[in-house]
Amino acid sequence: MKELWTAQVHLLTPPAQFGDTKAFTNVVAWAEDSEDFTATISSIFARREWSILSVQHSKRVADCAAMIAELAEQIERARMVRDSCIFGTLHYYPSKPA
Repeated sequence: MKELWTAQVHLLTPPAQFGDTKAFTNVVAWAEDSEDFTATISSIFARREWSILSVQHSKRVADCAAMIAELAEQIERARMVRDSCIFGTLHYYPSKPA
């Protein structure tokens, strides 16, 4: 049975405003397990031509003890739409392509 999962996801995107291409964000999505979560978000991000570099701290939302306000809002939004994938602010870091 699908339930909400969350993780910090590092992405490779087309160049942002200042040319950086690597970012991280918190993601909430419906999945059956950690592997299904990664497969689901990989498919969704591929449609935007983004690649997942890594998925860190993947866990069921039910197992989250404390969270930042942005993540709590993402969880509430995801609860309203079955099979949704909600990601937060993209935090870019220095990573201009050569």
